[in-house]
Amino acid sequence: MRLLPVLLLVMSLAARAQDAVPADDPLAEQQRLAGVLRRATADYEQGDYRQALTRLDALPGAAAGDLSVLNLRAATLTKAGEYEQAARIFEEILRANPDYFPAAFNAAEVQFLRGDREGALETFRRLRQRDPQNELLRFKVFLCQIALGRDGEAERTARAMQPTGATPSWFYASALLARRQGDERQASKNLQAARALYGADACRLFDESVATAGL
Repeated sequence: MRLLPVLLLVMSLAARAQDAVPADDPLAEQQRLAGVLRRATADYEQGDYRQALTRLDALPGAAAGDLSVLNLRAATLTKAGEYEQAARIFEEILRANPDYFPAAFNAAEVQFLRGDREGALETFRRLRQRDPQNELLRFKVFLCQIALGRDGEAERTARAMQPTGATPSWFYASALLARRQGDERQASKNLQAARALYGADACRLFDESVATAGL
């Protein structure tokens, strides 16, 4: 898992962030927060988790409790392997706003990483009920099913994917099913096709999700 994918949904404020602004101006404070989020996210993407957390620690008062800040903090802790701390923060976010999708998705990722594949599967299924067309959620359900050894369920989930979708999920699902059947050559063909059609950046999350699952 490279980047908890929906984490970047919280970054919509970042584009216009400024550094030198009056502290008593609400808009300026919003811009300041956006700038910190932008820089901390850059640290996160570069793997500098300590620096990302240091930036977030410096936020004062109410800004430190902003759901976007909490979500980024928990995502960073997840990447640093601090699963229990991350889970507690995601739970805090969801108590404040049960419909906050990024935290719900990321919480399911933490469940998976902690070995609770059954719990992760149920969480991803509930999220799919809210967004049934989300290809990434469908793939996450598939990945949990494969990790749990439920190959029949995984095959049915994969059949609902489209080879012309917005993500390479169909190709990765097909590759994993081929691998389960001992056909590594076909698995490699599917992965090569995914990278050729979607590019390395779009495939990186899927590569790391598969690696994290030990598949």
